[in-house]
Amino acid sequence: MTTAMRARAHLIEAVAWWKIGLSGGRTALATAATDALVADLGGDAVAELAGITESMNPFEVDALITRVADELRLHDAFTHGLEALAVRRMCRVLLANEMNERELSGWVHTRFHHESESDLLNLLAELDDEYDEAEYSKHDVERIRKRIRAVAEEILATGSAT
Repeated sequence: MTTAMRARAHLIEAVAWWKIGLSGGRTALATAATDALVADLGGDAVAELAGITESMNPFEVDALITRVADELRLHDAFTHGLEALAVRRMCRVLLANEMNERELSGWVHTRFHHESESDLLNLLAELDDEYDEAEYSKHDVERIRKRIRAVAEEILATGSAT
């Protein structure tokens, strides 16, 4: 995957992160937009997104995202479900040790339960259940953490959580 393709994918994931209201959305947007600029993607709208501030009105951020989507022709990228896009970013965050395994499995379990069309997301929900049991009994927590990380790696390797 080229740098430009990776930057585009990260920007799409950051927009999904923002749109579903996960914490740190503005930071994710600004970082992804900066990476897109470094990869020579985009123009004025992407540059503006790279410079968003915490005080910017959420409606202004949404309007700016629409301009970025127009500029980079990203509208089709958001037809697949924002939550699945956010899962990819969460996996990346987990593997960078900026989130723990329980946060990922718990979020997936809460959002998708055991009823996703994705076997990988259903596996994360099952691992979240196992995590509950392991924490209670003080057994196998490390094994479960490793399995969650392995699933996160597989989601990123396949390029999709669905």
